[in-house]
Amino acid sequence: MKKLRAYIGNNILLKITSFNSFAILINVLVGVLTSKALAEFVGPKGMASVGNLKDFLKTIYALATFGIYSGIVKYTSEYKNKPNQLQRVLSTALFIILVATILVSIGLFVGASYWNNLIFEGKEFGYIFRVLAVVLPLYALNMFCLGIINGLEKYKQFIAINIAGYLVNLLVTVALVWQYQLDGALLSLIIIPSILLIFSLIILYRERGALPKFHSRHFSKRYVKKFMSYTLMAAVSAVIFPMVYVFVRNHIIETIGETEAGYWEAMLRISNQYLIFVTSLLSLYVLPKLAENHSIQGFRDIVFGFYKTILPFFILGLLGIYFLRVPIIKIIYNEEFLATEGLFFWQLLGDFFKVISLVIAYQLYAKKMLGHYLLVEISSILLFYGLSIYLTNAKGIEGVVMAHCIRSFIALLLIVTIFRKSLFGIIESEKQ
Repeated sequence: MKKLRAYIGNNILLKITSFNSFAILINVLVGVLTSKALAEFVGPKGMASVGNLKDFLKTIYALATFGIYSGIVKYTSEYKNKPNQLQRVLSTALFIILVATILVSIGLFVGASYWNNLIFEGKEFGYIFRVLAVVLPLYALNMFCLGIINGLEKYKQFIAINIAGYLVNLLVTVALVWQYQLDGALLSLIIIPSILLIFSLIILYRERGALPKFHSRHFSKRYVKKFMSYTLMAAVSAVIFPMVYVFVRNHIIETIGETEAGYWEAMLRISNQYLIFVTSLLSLYVLPKLAENHSIQGFRDIVFGFYKTILPFFILGLLGIYFLRVPIIKIIYNEEFLATEGLFFWQLLGDFFKVISLVIAYQLYAKKMLGHYLLVEISSILLFYGLSIYLTNAKGIEGVVMAHCIRSFIALLLIVTIFRKSLFGIIESEKQ
């Protein structure tokens, strides 16, 4: 037992995992309770509308932050011991985010009717987009703060903010859904991320000694150019991809039914619950480490170290979820959602391929490999959209998760091909 504790204490990934596990447990419990509330008060049809807004928000949030969150993490991590450069980087990032957020908020407020017809296809939720326009700057500032906290490698503080976010999510979502049903569910999606700014500001205030002062005179065109790589990356993954999900969901509603689209959204919510365990570790640990690393051996150590440490637990978790899928559906939702059972196999298999590729793919972010990143993401988007339309027409609702699995496997093959020399080739310095 002492050896195990010593090993965990010396392994920073396991240490972060142990800190993060408590947060993930809370997130899962919150996810179960909020999903239960949605199942009881809005049903499968309402779940489809919630899914459309959720995906639309991913696009809006990426636009509001100009897609530079990963850049903030990278440059804060890289320059945390170089105050002058950190000052220029963060002042530039803050200026970019403020300008982007103001423009997006204006577009949301003025075009509320258009966005309502696009996302909800005639349902009267135009006011949702006006409320979003008002609270969006708070969300953008929160992401700016979180990027700094992550880049400073303040893991405990970052996780504490996540825990606070999960609890706020539970309280606000359940209260609003119970009081206003579908309207409450939609409102909770846009309000909660903005509330979290309070917790981020508290953490940064405590870390103020490690931060520079922000001023417009420190704005740097040089760093604008550096951030543009992340903007282009986000334009594909965080702007276009979520809207593809909206279009696919609308196709399912029109050709199969709104209830079936709700089943897919229910499956995606379960998937997001277990994937957050891995993706949070990737964002919290892998991205900063890859940003700091400058060697092939270091890259291998980070990737294969993650596989050896985390992947076995993830595989066991997926197997457990698959064999317990019926009880899981009944616990999280209700018997009205039992048809979701048929979506588990392909979704879980696709998520397995996705996690394997994501660990490697974060190198594209860390090293700004823009060309390769665009190749992988655009291929993935086109594959998912084309396969989803074809397979849902041929196989029904199961076709959309089959498309996810095939897309994830092909993306993995592409990622491994791109990094084959770094992962498996002979390192020059090791040649005799």
